[in-house]
Amino acid sequence: MANSKYEYVKREFEFDRSLPASNWIVVRIDGCHFHRFSEIHDFEKPNDESALRLMNACATSMLEKFRDMVFAYGVSDEYSFFFREGTEFYQRRESKILSLCVSFFTSVYVMKWKDFFPSKELKEPPYFDGRVVCYPNLKTIRDYMAWRQVDCHTNNQYNTCFWMLVKSGRTEKEAQQTLKGTFSKDKNELLLQQFQINYDDEPAIFRKGSCVYRAKVETKVKSDDHGNPITRTQSVTTVANIDIIGPQFWETHQDILHEVGTEKCKYELVKKFDTIHRLPRCNWTIVRINACQFDQFSLIHTLDKPNDETALRLMNASASLVMEWFPDIIFGYGFNNEYSFVFQEKTELYQRQESLILSSCLTYFTSVYVTMWKEFFPKKELLQLPHFEAEILCYPKPKIICDYLSWRQAECHRTNQYNTCFWMLVKSGKDKSEAHEILKGTLSKDKNELLFQRFQMNYNNEPAMFRKGSCAYRQKVEEFTKVGDSENVTRERWDMTVAHVDMKPGFWRKHPYIFNQCHSV
Repeated sequence: MANSKYEYVKREFEFDRSLPASNWIVVRIDGCHFHRFSEIHDFEKPNDESALRLMNACATSMLEKFRDMVFAYGVSDEYSFFFREGTEFYQRRESKILSLCVSFFTSVYVMKWKDFFPSKELKEPPYFDGRVVCYPNLKTIRDYMAWRQVDCHTNNQYNTCFWMLVKSGRTEKEAQQTLKGTFSKDKNELLLQQFQINYDDEPAIFRKGSCVYRAKVETKVKSDDHGNPITRTQSVTTVANIDIIGPQFWETHQDILHEVGTEKCKYELVKKFDTIHRLPRCNWTIVRINACQFDQFSLIHTLDKPNDETALRLMNASASLVMEWFPDIIFGYGFNNEYSFVFQEKTELYQRQESLILSSCLTYFTSVYVTMWKEFFPKKELLQLPHFEAEILCYPKPKIICDYLSWRQAECHRTNQYNTCFWMLVKSGKDKSEAHEILKGTLSKDKNELLFQRFQMNYNNEPAMFRKGSCAYRQKVEEFTKVGDSENVTRERWDMTVAHVDMKPGFWRKHPYIFNQCHSV
């Protein structure tokens, strides 16, 4: 961090909420506005098997990526991921765990779309919200799984009846009225008598949902001198559509949770553990997004050093679309692989639920980034899935927001100046350790002199995007519309703008409406 007067915004306001030790961590991911998404993409009703298999593929990738996940259960547009009790994944920091999970899941969903829908274009970015819940023991974890599978059965049975009625000619309102007040046995009878459907014969993926776990499989690795097979036990990520309410599955897979519960499930009680953290009112909210393992990502995709202008423009385009989708975001600032989004003080997005704001904003950004990659890098395949982490911050007044943004801009200058010197030295023939040693202990003016004397570079002439970062905000545009034969009417609209400017007091005096946006966007 730059040693500046703005550091207090991190020291005094940023915090990490660590999840309690000796608790099982569950991350539950839900599709945002998936009713609309499924209509736009013409999903089959009541169930689209390709869409469900895509969700399962994403969950499989999650377990392959994050070894501390031991189990996942999914239904429809929802998936729950279970971390082992003793995990120290990211020191059990809630925002890190949640943001990494929802971002990686979204990234895989977009990347694998064509595998499951080869003839359907992705018409809008999918995104997900998520929450983290802690459960104190295995019995409660088992009850949680039972609750979700019961919910799967209840929803699927209803939806199967509803859509069969609609397809038979009823209106949606008539179908709802027919099913009002019916019990499970009534729905079974309706399906059998009216449509000759035995509900129990419906595919298990629809009725029971999907379980993803690592199964132990004996695999032949070679043969001995006598031709007898030599096997080795390996863990293979498996998807199964089975009952997880009863004890049978857990008795035959004791290694997953390392314990078999014998008490009767009371899955109604698990909701008590689902604590909702709401952001304090009359505070300005910032969601800061950072790319994970970006050094490796940039190396794999041969991004230019010290700055790749195309990659920065992709970040800016993604940020602009996020701000268009979430009108409560009034300002964005980004540099390198980071972006901060400032929400208006009185936002009621998701009723100010912390996890939902963080996860939906992050996953929409991830989804747009992956979707737009080809537009910015038409000759580069996306070889590694990008994923991001995020944290959420609250500040009580605009003055501190301005100081926060100044801190990030000071950090932009410090890191870019160092990286410019470092990569110029490397490109001139120095190895990386030599370059680090030359720059060790240097001040800003020393770096400027090094660039000028060795490489005839004036740092202040470098592109402002590299030195100052990017500010994204809405700007009023007036347009003249002709009404009738002679009268002109002036109308206003607010367009997204990306600028590379100093965020000094003069900028805020010139744009006072940013912190007082009451216009329709």
